[in-house]
Amino acid sequence: MNTAIDRKKDYRFWIVLVCAAVFAVLTVLDLRMIRPPRGGSVADFVVIYVATALPFLILFGVALLLRVRGKRLAFVGVFFLLSYAVRILFADLQSNDYIWFLSVWMKEYRALPLKECFIRQVGNYPPLYNYFLIAFSRLPIRDLYLIKTLSFYGEVLTAVFAAKLVALVRKDSFSFPVLALFLFFPIFLSNSSKWAQCDTLYAGCALAGIYFALKRKSVLCYICIGLGLAFKLQMLFILPVGLILLLSADKNGKKFILWRYIWVVPLAFIAVSIVPVFFGGSFFKVFSVYFNQATEGNAQHGLNGHCANVLLPFYAVPKGSIAYYILFALFVTITAAILLFLIIHTLRASKRQLSPVQVVLLSVLLPLVSVFFMPKMYDRFYYIAELFLAVLVCVSRNKNTFTAFAALETGQWLIYTRSLAKIKGAYYASPLFVAFALAFVFLLYFAQFPHPKFSPLAERFRSYDMRFSAPQQAETSDSDISAQS
Repeated sequence: MNTAIDRKKDYRFWIVLVCAAVFAVLTVLDLRMIRPPRGGSVADFVVIYVATALPFLILFGVALLLRVRGKRLAFVGVFFLLSYAVRILFADLQSNDYIWFLSVWMKEYRALPLKECFIRQVGNYPPLYNYFLIAFSRLPIRDLYLIKTLSFYGEVLTAVFAAKLVALVRKDSFSFPVLALFLFFPIFLSNSSKWAQCDTLYAGCALAGIYFALKRKSVLCYICIGLGLAFKLQMLFILPVGLILLLSADKNGKKFILWRYIWVVPLAFIAVSIVPVFFGGSFFKVFSVYFNQATEGNAQHGLNGHCANVLLPFYAVPKGSIAYYILFALFVTITAAILLFLIIHTLRASKRQLSPVQVVLLSVLLPLVSVFFMPKMYDRFYYIAELFLAVLVCVSRNKNTFTAFAALETGQWLIYTRSLAKIKGAYYASPLFVAFALAFVFLLYFAQFPHPKFSPLAERFRSYDMRFSAPQQAETSDSDISAQS
């Protein structure tokens, strides 16, 4: 049969085609937001031009030292240049979050003496991120550039760990092309370079934590968890995966992480959060920040903080109404029930022995479920799921994971247009794309963890040329996995 006809019968082709069309439109609209650096001091230009270029130059130099040559080196160089160009072109873009919050906090920090900066709770971020804002307030450099540069450096570290995780799961060498791709992912470019957000800091900790767990380095894993929680409460989305890892071992029977070092998590959290106490502040304010994060902002008055999840249609339900409390209790219960089922079924189906690719899959599914069904979620909360799904795409390299990733990224980009491109109404379609991504990930999950009720559907999904790399396949060579898809 003709290949073109076969392709048209494969609904993955149509899903990706729609996603590509949406991305093309949004990319054109992105051109309206280009704001290259203008004005400012020499120090401002040095920070945005040199500090942004430095990681790319270092990584490219390391690639040369490691004898990366030919097409691979050219690929890395081109994507590094593209990543750098995008970050420079949007350097002066000021999002609403920067205008309404970050710039206001920076102004307040500049007006306070250093001691008072640590004592007073400015904004609704935990202390660890505020340390950087306090330091930035003492520098004669434009804070917008400093904030974006901090997030960019976090992205570089996250991308390095992502490439290391891909190499670990595939039992392959470190791939600079994978690293270059991660630094060019839309989620990276939009979150920091345009939005001036810092989600990469806690999400990078989550990714590094899973990497160290697979390396069976318990202490480093727990340090990452503690640091992630110190950056943002959203680190909680990866903790169900941590629980499964605590109760499981690898295929050789070796434990991923050990119970006896779990005290490192609160120790790491306290160590980086206690600094205000030394200036006369209260440690209890640290915990009040997390409460404020759950009650302020877009989710203050509604069930949804403009998140592409199942509760977006109920955004206008007023807080305090009977419907509000019923929906809130209902979806919290649904989320908890699904997560509990997944944890128990994973442990039973796997007999508490997991392969690295299964761990990555769980790191996609559990955060994705949490954000899709939970009330009061924000637009950026899929960051961890997106990050691990990108890793899964690089690991399996087949049509199924790519289709899921394309759908999730399209849903997120539609949501991001509300705050960035100012496109009204388009984001209402975003939950549909995320639902497609979640459906694909669920089918991939039941192909890996068979269940009497759901496995037949997963088998049909897989038999329709939708093969997902089995644990032993994920450990073969790149060419083998590519051939399978």
